[in-house]
Amino acid sequence: MKLRSLLIGCFVLLSATSIFAQSTGAATDPISGTWTGDIGLTETTRHPVTLELKFDGKSSISGTVTGPPQPGEIKTGTFDPKTGALKLEIDVKDDGGTVSRFVFQGTAVKGTATGSVNGQSQTGNFIIRKGSAQQPGSGDASAALREGFGEVSGWVTKAADLVPADKYTYKPTQSVRTFGQLIAHIADAHNYFCARATGKNVQWSDAIEKGSTDKATLVLKLKQSVDACNAAYGSGGQVGAMVGNIGHTSLHYGNVITYMRMLGLVPPSS
Repeated sequence: MKLRSLLIGCFVLLSATSIFAQSTGAATDPISGTWTGDIGLTETTRHPVTLELKFDGKSSISGTVTGPPQPGEIKTGTFDPKTGALKLEIDVKDDGGTVSRFVFQGTAVKGTATGSVNGQSQTGNFIIRKGSAQQPGSGDASAALREGFGEVSGWVTKAADLVPADKYTYKPTQSVRTFGQLIAHIADAHNYFCARATGKNVQWSDAIEKGSTDKATLVLKLKQSVDACNAAYGSGGQVGAMVGNIGHTSLHYGNVITYMRMLGLVPPSS
């Protein structure tokens, strides 16, 4: 009986260890593998791109890139598993031997990465998906965009609710926006990007940031801007504007995290 009990105990322990390893293994390496998607340096033209990425399990990324438009090598790459912040600096050599650096900066969440791309004196945006040959504009990619915006806009909305009204005038240093101005800026950006996503040729406006930046006003304005964006993402709007909106929101959610930490509050994504 003792031997049988010991064997059963070992089997249960090994099974549990195997399950734990499988469940945590996938979670600890959300980056390594093939990523496909495209980049846009203009609102109307996008270029396919494929990345082979390798994550060291801590913060560093290495790998290679097909496009844009020639193959390139990742010189430096970083990923923060806690926030999803992603940055890739890629050197691309043209036929004449001239090297151009492209910088991808954004967030990677649940196998979809979006953000801004800078290179050759141009600024645009990117969307790439892990282990998928789907291109933006397909049903799966449209769903990924909706999910990506829903997640980051949800974090911003929760943060706006969590920060007390008397802290909306807080700023870490005098050279940056107050927390209220930061939320207002995000709402202004939502209105800009999502109007353009639906085909409207609007210009940037700081209307919300230049108005009242108290909590009651901004929570309402933010909700209205998120609702407008959800409608744009639901209708399958222009990919470039939708990707740009997610990248911009993600960028400033990083600021929101810093403000909240300095105020002694826990960010919603933690």
